[in-house]
Amino acid sequence: MGDNIHLGDRDGVRTPMQWTSDRNGGFSRADPARLVLPPIQDPLYGFQAVNVEAQSADPYSMLNWMRRMLSVRKQHCAFSRGSFRLLYPVNRRILTYLREYECDGEMETILCVANVSRSSQAVELDLSSYAGRVPIEMLGGSAFPQIGKLPYLLTMPPYGFYWFLLASETRLPPWHVPAPEPLPELATLVLRNGLSEILETPRRNIIENEALPVYLPMRRWYAGKQEKLKSARISVTTALPGSTARPHVLPSMLAEIETVTSGGTDRYLLPLGYIREEDIITAMPQQLALARARRGRYVGFLTDAFVLDTFSFVIIDMLRSRATLPSSDGEVQFLPTEALDAVELGTEPPIRRVSSEQSNSSLIIEEKMVLKVIRRLLPGVHPEAEMGRHLTSLGYANAPRMYGEVARIGTDGTRHTMIMVQEFIHNQGDAWEWVLDTLARWIHHATIAEPAAAAGTTQEISHPQDELLSLAANLGKRLGEMHALLARPADDPAFSPETATVDDAEAWAMGARKQLEAAFAALQARSEWSNEAEARRAARLIGEHDRLLDRLDALAAAGVGTLRMRIHGDFHLGQALVAHGDVYIVDFEGEPSKPLAARREKSSPLRDVAGLLRSFDYAAAFANTAGPADLDEAGELRKQEIIRKFAPTCQSAFLEAYREAAYADGFRIAPEAEASLLQLFVLEKAGYEVCYEAANRPTWIPVPMNGLARIADELLSTPEGEASNG
Repeated sequence: MGDNIHLGDRDGVRTPMQWTSDRNGGFSRADPARLVLPPIQDPLYGFQAVNVEAQSADPYSMLNWMRRMLSVRKQHCAFSRGSFRLLYPVNRRILTYLREYECDGEMETILCVANVSRSSQAVELDLSSYAGRVPIEMLGGSAFPQIGKLPYLLTMPPYGFYWFLLASETRLPPWHVPAPEPLPELATLVLRNGLSEILETPRRNIIENEALPVYLPMRRWYAGKQEKLKSARISVTTALPGSTARPHVLPSMLAEIETVTSGGTDRYLLPLGYIREEDIITAMPQQLALARARRGRYVGFLTDAFVLDTFSFVIIDMLRSRATLPSSDGEVQFLPTEALDAVELGTEPPIRRVSSEQSNSSLIIEEKMVLKVIRRLLPGVHPEAEMGRHLTSLGYANAPRMYGEVARIGTDGTRHTMIMVQEFIHNQGDAWEWVLDTLARWIHHATIAEPAAAAGTTQEISHPQDELLSLAANLGKRLGEMHALLARPADDPAFSPETATVDDAEAWAMGARKQLEAAFAALQARSEWSNEAEARRAARLIGEHDRLLDRLDALAAAGVGTLRMRIHGDFHLGQALVAHGDVYIVDFEGEPSKPLAARREKSSPLRDVAGLLRSFDYAAAFANTAGPADLDEAGELRKQEIIRKFAPTCQSAFLEAYREAAYADGFRIAPEAEASLLQLFVLEKAGYEVCYEAANRPTWIPVPMNGLARIADELLSTPEGEASNG
């Protein structure tokens, strides 16, 4: 509200309350001339423009903003009773201070930053004493980049401000990329001709005994970090030809590194290349270097060839020419598909590296294709390359087309897939992140924008709940269509569907029993729970151990006569990309912990269905701990109601769409068999999750445990021989 400076004394701010746009602002039905003080009527702050009714209907109005601010402030004792410490940034237009208060044995630290200038400002803050903390913006719950030892940079809009809760690194945002570790002292190698000289003594000894033992544990794709590295050696090499477009660049090499740890022997692919210092544009070639290298008058680095553009160009050229290169063990074959012929690249296609520090390393060429370097090499046919090639030949549109594969065939006939090239899908991220973002928007819509929804006026083009249900239906539809294609007879025995036998059912039951027994052992080994309810739930679940395992054989037996076929094998929300209002299924590698042969085994398509059902439960649990944490009691109740109904409604939409798409082409599973197998595979998946969380994220054990308890209650409450329909 405004004021009326023409009224005497303090009456200028004692004007009638502006409730509505009605007569006298809804304050009185009397004649305006009879009021002791007239209401504000100017066009900017008059009751026709500013009133409680209109402000309540606008979730971003000053009134609702003030309500939100008061609600947030009441959640934190540091604002009222905490210590006050001013910071003194060089930019004097920025006011910044810290409030700290110890509550329940934990120190709460709040950083407040305000721009008191009418123009945008940038400020650097010395927060090095809080290095490792993550600033969480308190009004929206958004995580900002992690604080480090260097000055923390913020940009502020005119008169803008931030309230940050400095949280521990457990709240790291999903997009956070850890800072690279300090580079070790690099040895210098002298190369007179090509990279093949690194295989000669003493250069080879320097790489194997000095460089690799330090280099490998720093790489995220190296799987042996938990065990002591006993030795590392270059076991197999394949020389690549040079790039015709850049003849001055030294040709790269495909090197296979064999490591020995207490856990056994592993093999990794490390393409090697040389780059001169004057040709370095980004920091990556130096960060991924094994050694310095001097060649004539030039000094450079022996580095991971993944960071060199010429490496990618050579791989694509070799695929187009269907080349075969000799290797120190067998030969390397470049195996394109017909789809590659339709892809044209420019003379200097731009390259964007997705990440060089994941389990595999991927780069995008001209926004048209993805080149993926398979870091951990396993013997056998790679399921992703095999599935990609088969789905591409079938014309399945909702998975990236396979353009080619690079594989080494050893002298003993053993196959190692090294590189894959696939279609690039322009996307909005994977379904996991998309679901969490949309869930957060739904919670915001219900807790912050609730007044507008109640008034029937909302600025949302579509409701987040409708978007989530649409995504779930799309996931069901696309998975069902893929299963329907894979259920068709095929000339390739690897993709020819089969009928599940009694032996298959017994194997399914045995696998579930083994997984559940491991899960029960993990639950029994856990002595501390965060609350009494979790402890009771775990004890009750452990007490039902025998009854639950006794039901597995009957559940698996219901699958006799159903189809066994090739499936995704590790399907969850993170294995689907959201793009163009649709979803695309990706990453057909299967469960990484299994050998390639096990990942290629035929199984029930309902394993994929069970995986996604569990993924929705995980999304609900994650949303419960993420997003705005400073809600009042009513807002928290609305949030919990959303989370409670999110998973069941999305699971129902997914199942309905899956059945409609999968069972429309002759492939069908009877409702009773479907219900029993889903219970079996959901139980097995939940058991796997319990074991995974116990080993990697113990605080997350309640998430799969709750899912396991829920399906166990449902199963044990049903008379034996019956199954509930999901």
